[in-house]
Formats: sequence, C-alpha cells, structure tokens
Amino acid sequence: MANNSNLTAARNARNDEFYTRLEDVEAELLPCADDFRGRRVLCPCDGLESAFVRFCLGHWDRLGITHLTASQYNPMGPLFGFGRRWEWDGPDDRPEPVELDDEGSVLGVEARRLMDRADIVVTNPPFSILSSIIPRLEEWGGLFSVMGPLPQAKAVSIAPYFLSDRLWLGRRNGSMAFATPDATTPKESCDVMIDGVRHRRFGNIVWYTNLPSTLARGAFRPAAPAPEAPEFLDGTHILECGQVADVPADWDGPVAVPLTFLTRWTPADPGWRLVDMPGQPTAGGRALFARAVIERR
Repeated sequence: MANNSNLTAARNARNDEFYTRLEDVEAELLPCADDFRGRRVLCPCDGLESAFVRFCLGHWDRLGITHLTASQYNPMGPLFGFGRRWEWDGPDDRPEPVELDDEGSVLGVEARRLMDRADIVVTNPPFSILSSIIPRLEEWGGLFSVMGPLPQAKAVSIAPYFLSDRLWLGRRNGSMAFATPDATTPKESCDVMIDGVRHRRFGNIVWYTNLPSTLARGAFRPAAPAPEAPEFLDGTHILECGQVADVPADWDGPVAVPLTFLTRWTPADPGWRLVDMPGQPTAGGRALFARAVIERR
C-alpha cells in the first residue's frame, strides 16, 4: 500500500507540475528589484532548473539579494528519498545539493524552516495546494510573490487576506504558458509547442503578492453611465455588474464585479475599497460566478 500510495502521489504531482518561463518571471519581478535589495530569497521550487532560481542568479546584482536558497520536492519521498536544497551567497557559487529531512513539499516542516531563514519567497507552487500555501505565507509574515489561478482568490482560506489589505495581485496577470513534464497527461485543447517544447496554456493566471512595489498603479476610474434598470444581488442592495467596465461613474453604493477587478486594484487605490468576496452570489435567482464587492472610500 505504501508503494502504491507513493506512486499515485508521484503521478498526481506530475499532472500538477508546470514550469514557469523565465521571461514571465522577469516581466513580473524585475520591476520589483527594490523589494529584493538586501534580502534573503527562498525559491521552494524545482531546484536548479527553476526559472525563479535562474532569475535570481542572472540578476543577482540588479536585485541586490544577499542570499539565495532553492529547494526541490521529491514526490516519491520520504519512502524513496528526500527533497534537496541548494544555497548561494553569490551568483558564481556552485553549491552541492544537501538532502532535506522530508520530501521537500512547500507545505512541509523543512520548507517552513527555510522560510524562517528567508525574507522573501518567490515560486510557482502546485495550483492544487495554493489555498494552503497562501495562509502559510501569511502566517510566516515575510514578503512573497507566488503564481496561481485567479478563481482561487475566492477560497475561504485566501479571500480574508484580500479583504484585510494584506494580499493583492501583481502587475502582469492573464493568459500564460507553462512547460510541462513529458509524463504529464496531454490536453490537446490547451497544449501548445514553444521552441520545440510542449507547454500548457492557462487563462487567468495571476501573481498573489504582498510586495510593496506592486501597490503603485493607476487608480480605478469607472466611466459607465448609471443603469436604467439596475440589478442587485439577491437579498441585498449591492449593484450587480457583469463586467468591470459596467461600473457606473456616479454610483455611491456597493457594487458587485467579477474577480478580474482584482487585476486592476490594490489596497493603495485612493477611490475604492474591497468589502466582500461572496463565493456563490445570485441575482434574479440565477447563479453568478464569484464576485468582488467594492465601494467608494
């Protein structure tokens, strides 16, 4: 049973494993160089081949980081081996791998110990465990920028951090392609070839972050006219807007908008604040996708 369990876990891990492209990491994190300066970075990821590790080593001086730690998960552990870690004090170091005391999961005991020795965490975790990773990062208390699907923002373990202004989205969000391991089950509708390598394209991929430099962006300025026949979430006085572009310019009450609003907003927005994220709203008796409820400050 132990062998079957580990083999199943390994197969599931491969189907939840997507390798970020270096250009996507650079596009999001290079403008955040001030957040890295003088800090110790942890990449709980895919070891030496990770785009996050290559990003840190390739831009070491520009980022001004003082130490880098990378860890690698072993889906066959602990029965058939453990995870590994590498550490750098400079970009020219050639560290040997050190075996961890567990399989190296980002939710494991060893990962937490590594976090306690770091100031900032950057990674693309398995999307299926994002709802557990965000609370762990928030409880840890350092800076972070991690990738994940936008719909997970409504998870009961994640939404409260948005509502308390402790979490927001980075600058570059939307459709992204990720390299996939050869063992990943193909999906013709989503898979594309880039430079001879099979990638899987996802829509609505975002950066969940608390990096201070990502707070500054243009304020949300609605421009739509007031609706002639306003619709409200059932049992409320919350105006329902099917698109962010439909938010009226002169509406003073609360407004329900799609979660894509979060890609255009941060807690630093001077005009609007986030007040709720109902996961299963209805309007006129029909079910809606998750909504963010906003109102003027």
